[in-house]
Amino acid sequence: MISVIFKALGTTNSIRIDAAQDQVAAEEAIQRAEKRVLALHDKLSVFQPESELSLLNAAAGCNSIPVSEDTMFLLSESKRYSRLSRGAFSISTRVLSSLWSIHARCGTIPSRSEVEHALSLVSDEDIVLDEANQTAMLARFGQSVDLGAIAKGYAADEVRRILLEGGVTSALINLGGTVISIGESRYIGIQHPDRLTGIAMGRVSLRDRCAVTSGDYERYYEVDGVRYHHIVDPRTGYPSRADIRGVTLIGESALALDAISTAVFVLGAQQGLPLIQDAGAEAVFVTRSLDVFCTDGLRDQFELFSTKSI
Repeated sequence: MISVIFKALGTTNSIRIDAAQDQVAAEEAIQRAEKRVLALHDKLSVFQPESELSLLNAAAGCNSIPVSEDTMFLLSESKRYSRLSRGAFSISTRVLSSLWSIHARCGTIPSRSEVEHALSLVSDEDIVLDEANQTAMLARFGQSVDLGAIAKGYAADEVRRILLEGGVTSALINLGGTVISIGESRYIGIQHPDRLTGIAMGRVSLRDRCAVTSGDYERYYEVDGVRYHHIVDPRTGYPSRADIRGVTLIGESALALDAISTAVFVLGAQQGLPLIQDAGAEAVFVTRSLDVFCTDGLRDQFELFSTKSI
């Protein structure tokens, strides 16, 4: 077994190789995979002042900047998923997310005028891409983008590609909860929304596929008994109030699942189901009443532990 654990893209990442055609090639592959994720972090992190994304945000409303193929691809894909979800997925919500983060630290909620001002800057159509000249621009001053809802999926797909090219036959990739199992079946836990991280209310078998989860239990705060979580609805400016506490998607592309899981969490189970079906994915939903249900394709792969708070 060969493994690495490292920080990047705002989370802890692990790559573990259990079997490969050649040990030396596997060791080289895992090193390349780690370097690839770290390189993506340097390009895409909004907390790196010189990253391409930070430079794009700094130039909002002023001028375009040159971007790499990775950044161009992710910006283009993000706009596509924004259109597919009718705005439920958006990377231009950074102004909104920052506003809510400031109030979370203070234990307050933003005023309606604050939310409306931030919401006026949300528009993925204002991300202007010139693929011929490899440049990008934000149309209006004050706009800001964040690829956090899609970058981990892309990075996970890249790690899988590198490992497979290196002759790896069995591996587990976990980039901050974006999980890919290669070569053999492994169980992935479905987090209980009201319990500590790591306490599952069910599990699903995963083999040569990806699993991505969006939920309201990782980052949140409460004011006067009302919970405000970190997934903001780009259409309203407020944390999503859909009918689910969490959704786990299973499918082929981690990038696609990353984007779609966020959109589905915002839309809710009924409105989000067509997106899941169109992507050829399967889903496990945890509702606000802590009921759990899954799509037909997972019925033989999903095991339920509990349905209520324990």
